[in-house]
Amino acid sequence: NSLKSIRTSIMGNKPLHIFLTGYIFFGFGMGMWLGMLFLYVDSYLGMGQLFAQTYLFGLIASIAITPVWCKLAIALGKKTTMGLGQGLMIASFIYTGLLRPGEVGLAEMLVLNSVNTLGMGCMAAIAPAMLSKICDYSAWKFRSENTATYFALYLFFTKFSLAVGGALGLAIAGWYGFDATVTVQSDEGILGLLIVMAVLPLIFLLIALAFTL
Repeated sequence: NSLKSIRTSIMGNKPLHIFLTGYIFFGFGMGMWLGMLFLYVDSYLGMGQLFAQTYLFGLIASIAITPVWCKLAIALGKKTTMGLGQGLMIASFIYTGLLRPGEVGLAEMLVLNSVNTLGMGCMAAIAPAMLSKICDYSAWKFRSENTATYFALYLFFTKFSLAVGGALGLAIAGWYGFDATVTVQSDEGILGLLIVMAVLPLIFLLIALAFTL
């Protein structure tokens, strides 16, 4: 009966389906972008020496602004706030596609990493809060407590989608001819890199945004 109750609460919970589907697309996009980020910065932009510093700055900024996301969630609602975070990541993907070798310095690297990590910080802060409301809905609708199961699914699909996105990004870039060991990339290799760093993550995050809003 316990297993049947859990299965019913999962299969019949539409808000959970919407949340997890959106999060899977988010994971595909972010996994693809993060999986190729260092190669993009080092092999394409030639700014590998600035990667650690600028990414660390973005992470610190993301941590510092977390209380702001929480206040925005109270003022605007969790869905709207999560949409803002996803909007920042979408902006970072667009910016990724606009950067060109020889035209990038410290300022551009700070913007790239900070905008993206601020968006990820929003997701890290607000997504569990949204899932908690879904757990409350489940307890009301199905008269059973499934919080642990729901959060286990959330963590599983987060890790799954990030891993698949990262692997898919490497495969697509390699299929186009991108080679991280060479100093000059072919036009096809650059195209493949930009597809997995800008185009596909943008599409995935737009889909995730549609499920969020």
